[in-house]
Amino acid sequence: MNFSYLSYFINNSTPQYGGDDAITISQRSAITKGDSSNSKFISMPNHVGTHIDFPKHFSVDGKTINDYPADFWVFNYPFVIDYQAKEEEIIEFEKEINTIPANTDILLINTGFQKYRGKEKYWKFNPGLSPNLAAKLKKNCPKLKVVGFDFISLSSYQNRMLGREAHKKFLVEHDILVIEDMDFSGLKGNISQLIALPILIDQADGGPITVIAKYE
Repeated sequence: MNFSYLSYFINNSTPQYGGDDAITISQRSAITKGDSSNSKFISMPNHVGTHIDFPKHFSVDGKTINDYPADFWVFNYPFVIDYQAKEEEIIEFEKEINTIPANTDILLINTGFQKYRGKEKYWKFNPGLSPNLAAKLKKNCPKLKVVGFDFISLSSYQNRMLGREAHKKFLVEHDILVIEDMDFSGLKGNISQLIALPILIDQADGGPITVIAKYE
């Protein structure tokens, strides 16, 4: 079997939307210093690195992680669409949407924007998804549960009001969850199955997620 991670490892250099610097990963104990074991102290926002958004993120009464059973996280009809996005572009998929199979349950949008990860433009001039795209995707792919992509947020930082509307359309109105800041550098061949495992924080509105692709 052939597998790869589609998530980044979180570290102190992980980029954050808005350019914040709110991650602290430090050594809590160390055998080399005479402690009995090695351990780390980790402090960070829940929406950081490769992470998932739940409806609660943009709705007072929205669903949390607790509302999704374990089998939700196994995707048997993944589809990758290659689309070269420009800085600040609001992605609409006028023609490309017709290439997405109707039975797709998770859509990965490979824009190539991850090549800027580590640079200011990755979070400051990222593309985003149009609010209108949620309805079009749900109409064409009624079983679609999740959309993931290789830029830092569904919201273009330079178009934040539009981004908030898009989050509400995807998460709340059409119940399409969002995985942001994915690592597609290991993509290879056709994905036959995808497993996404969010960190289990009670009643979470979002959190880091480990995504594993299985290839044919």
